[in-house]
Amino acid sequence: MANDRLTSRAGEAPLDAYLGDLAARLRGPRRRREQILAELRDGLHHAVADRTAAGLPQGEAVAAAIAQFGTPQAVAEAFAGELATAYARRTIAWYIATGPVVGIWWLLLLQPHPWRTGLVALLAAIPVIPLIIIAIATAAGTVATTGRLMRWLPEASPQHALAATITIAALALAGDLTVIASHLRSEIPAKSLATFAVAASLTRIVCSLVTMRHATAMRTSPPS
Repeated sequence: MANDRLTSRAGEAPLDAYLGDLAARLRGPRRRREQILAELRDGLHHAVADRTAAGLPQGEAVAAAIAQFGTPQAVAEAFAGELATAYARRTIAWYIATGPVVGIWWLLLLQPHPWRTGLVALLAAIPVIPLIIIAIATAAGTVATTGRLMRWLPEASPQHALAATITIAALALAGDLTVIASHLRSEIPAKSLATFAVAASLTRIVCSLVTMRHATAMRTSPPS
């Protein structure tokens, strides 16, 4: 029994090395990456157990199981599309959640009584409204075509989902820069609301730059 446990622990080393190599190649949301690795580890253990039950020495069984699953590069490429779509959906959901919060602060700051003015005055005070509309439409279309509505709508490819993510991040970046510039040019007195609005936009500017870099890397770079 002690020898079996020793052999089992020795057999874990190649599996750990294989999964570690694979983990370094997977790009996407951390939780989904962990789920994939856990599923693969479980599958590898079952494959090894089947081969040892058939009479193979554990070392050979481990090597055969790993060969059956494929190289880390091949496995990472097989999951790249799924992870890219998951990343796009999670990132777009973040923009959908934060957009109204940041938008309300700027609305209260730049045009606190929008219902008392016409559309032209509102656009003059908050010129990013067309960008917001485009971003909302892009986000809604991407979420719809990568989720449960795919049974009725054409499915968006991972590349299209990432492209939409980059577009939304760029629109958010342009919008935040524009409202900050509008505020600096305005004669609105300094107030605590302005501090919160500017801080929120600056935070989202940084997040948008990071998002654009990550999504572009996932679109253009295969797992390596």
